Amino acid sequence: MRATLPLLFAALTLLAAVPAAAGTNCLGEPEIKPVMRHTLGIKYGDWGLEHQMKVGACIPLIKDKGLLTDGSFIETGFASWTTPIYTMPGAYLAIAPLSILQFHFEAAPILYWPIGLSAAGYYPLDSLESDFSKESLPAEEGQATTGGFFRFGPTLQLAFNLKPKVRIIVVNTLRFEYFVIGEAQYYFHNRNDMPASNPDWFIDNLALAMVGIQVHPNAELRVGLNDHLNMNLSGKQKSNSLRGVAMISMKKVGRIRDLSPILTMGIRTNHPVRQWHFNFIAAVSFAVDLSKG
Repeated sequence: MRATLPLLFAALTLLAAVPAAAGTNCLGEPEIKPVMRHTLGIKYGDWGLEHQMKVGACIPLIKDKGLLTDGSFIETGFASWTTPIYTMPGAYLAIAPLSILQFHFEAAPILYWPIGLSAAGYYPLDSLESDFSKESLPAEEGQATTGGFFRFGPTLQLAFNLKPKVRIIVVNTLRFEYFVIGEAQYYFHNRNDMPASNPDWFIDNLALAMVGIQVHPNAELRVGLNDHLNMNLSGKQKSNSLRGVAMISMKKVGRIRDLSPILTMGIRTNHPVRQWHFNFIAAVSFAVDLSKG
């Protein structure tokens, strides 16, 4: 069990809120909003489970109506990432100077623990070339440890209409990640599913291209493709996945905003030990307007 989910969820959460009208700075309105964001997902190939939560305040950056400013904002607060084998409680900052561009900063300590399953816990390795298949990481060797991470990078998002109820949406999310976990010189990095030096930098890039079809005044069906690349800088080892994506984005359901059930499936086109393996991810993402009720 690799209790990890990729950058895909962060990008799809952003995708759910791509501005479609003027004055959509914070949860669809041009005003300050206290907000809680959730993403819960499960992955197969191997199994993984993760809950992401952010609780913060969103402040409109530019309220004047304009194609490039309708979705501008600053948002900051508490963030957590929790799986069956680790939790990362920390903080986040998102700055969108333009509707098409966002900058993200996240940092947190990490608490690791084993759960009695293969590859589920902290595993020191002899080198970056060590075998990290599931069979080489037995349950009884999983360890508990601590660490921390810092992550930052931009997101570029574009949307343009083809027809009155059909639009093209393109999102590219790039993250630079710095991890320090445990005391071993090398270890298996569960979240990114590859070996890592300690400390180590990762590059994580996700590209999404989707067609959005308005199927209801409050809902949009989106289908398309995503390409996800992850690489450790110490060993230049790469993992790349190509997946199909389908989701429904519902803008408003009571106090809920941007409710999006998500399904992706595809294959690893490049990976040190799992090339051509099939995988799928099912998730739900939504935000709660804490200023209501």
